[in-house]
Amino acid sequence: MKRIVYFSIFIGLLSLLSSCGKGWLTDLAVNPNQPSQAPGQLILPAVLNDYATHINTGYNTEGTWMGFMDYSGGYSIDLNTNNYVILNTYGDWDFWFQNLTNADYIEKLGESQQGGDYLAAVGKILKAFGFQYLVDSYNECPYSQAFQGSKNFFPSYDMGTDIYKACIAQLDSAIAIIQAAQNKLGVQDLGNNDIMFHGNMDKWLRFANTLKLRYLLRESKVQDPSAEIAKTANVGYLTFDATVNPGYLNTTGKINPIYSSWGLTPGGSLGGNYKFLMAGGALMNFYKMNNDPRLFYVFAPANITPATDSFNVVITDTSRYQTSYFGDRATASHLVATTGQSGLGHGIVKSFNQDAILMSAAESYFMQAEAVQRGWMSGNAQDLFQKGITANFEYLGLTDADAQAYYTNGKVLCDWTATPDSRKIEAIITQKWAASAIIDNYEAWAEYRRTGFPISSILPLSKRPGATNHIPYRYKFPKSESDANPQNYNKAVSQGDDPQNDKIFWMP
Repeated sequence: MKRIVYFSIFIGLLSLLSSCGKGWLTDLAVNPNQPSQAPGQLILPAVLNDYATHINTGYNTEGTWMGFMDYSGGYSIDLNTNNYVILNTYGDWDFWFQNLTNADYIEKLGESQQGGDYLAAVGKILKAFGFQYLVDSYNECPYSQAFQGSKNFFPSYDMGTDIYKACIAQLDSAIAIIQAAQNKLGVQDLGNNDIMFHGNMDKWLRFANTLKLRYLLRESKVQDPSAEIAKTANVGYLTFDATVNPGYLNTTGKINPIYSSWGLTPGGSLGGNYKFLMAGGALMNFYKMNNDPRLFYVFAPANITPATDSFNVVITDTSRYQTSYFGDRATASHLVATTGQSGLGHGIVKSFNQDAILMSAAESYFMQAEAVQRGWMSGNAQDLFQKGITANFEYLGLTDADAQAYYTNGKVLCDWTATPDSRKIEAIITQKWAASAIIDNYEAWAEYRRTGFPISSILPLSKRPGATNHIPYRYKFPKSESDANPQNYNKAVSQGDDPQNDKIFWMP
């Protein structure tokens, strides 16, 4: 595991100097403008920005697996890609450990400072956020021996079940710290360094509690979540999008990550992903089958791009929206030669300074709806289900009235009352899948592995002729670990490393 601390240039250059021994000469030599430690408040915006950038743009491959996107017919795609072959050079192990090192630093620095309660709590929350991605991708990783630097260059791996338990406890601790600190004097406000909630600790409480609910639902097939879910009732959940914005500018390197990938560069040319990753057939056809107006916001008509004047115009002629299913290279190539393929639309690619979502209100509502429907939480599952749909509609630029017309359309999986009780959970997860498109491809992949929804008639496997593999269960442990931590890497590999056969502990 790499032993580096990754500081984003986005927040400016921080000079990190090694500390000197105490003494009158060294005391005189201290330069207050070149601190020996980077303040946690200055690292926080870098971590939040990196998290949001990665969530929004780091899981494009998973977006193709989930039918949100497909590769342009104008590119040659190798057979490994179309047949779900995962190599040990793919994955985000290094990204998460680099940023979790910073989150751990934030937590420890907050604990060491007078009045650093909020900083410590946020560090705990951000660590829990990142470690869930690692477990959900690799099943096990260093946790109890992580972040020890020169004290332990070869940390052993903890099992996913143990990491989940520890992270849930960390979230409980963070919630308790924030609640206690709100009644104390002298606690340092996070202020504008908190580029997500701007120091609003009530929002951090809801974010932590919603993240805990995600943990509990994810492992619900192997661990009864009802008792822990009951503990969350008084804290509340997200009813708003948890978004990050450090002050995006129309300057290279400082644009919103989604707009940088699929919008326009500061020079006016198309982002590279707009030419390479087009609309996905599974989601597009789901929209078309259900008369879903999100079609006109998530996707653009063929040959309409952010560089064209009509990109922000709602065009409701469904015949102009064309794309292919993942693996169907013949159709993708045919579309390029004829009508063209649809790309992402103005509901996703909004502006260079749009907020980046870390966790959506829609996901929060759908998780609550599932917990209620399963009898683990009190509430009205139908109301929460409809609020989840509405939250996604409104994020994309549609109205509450548009959402209401959709969820009363009489169609199974869209309309709660038209959906049989036996398919209510399927409806919740399917709508959660639709609401995750592009902004959180990874969460859709995780929920697909947990629940099996959407079903194959909506989300078919690769349509490459002769394809035999299924959507992967996990990533392979990375080559960086085989080089840097070989003994523990080999032990972990011996316990399971096959993306097609070895499951994450919470999978059925």
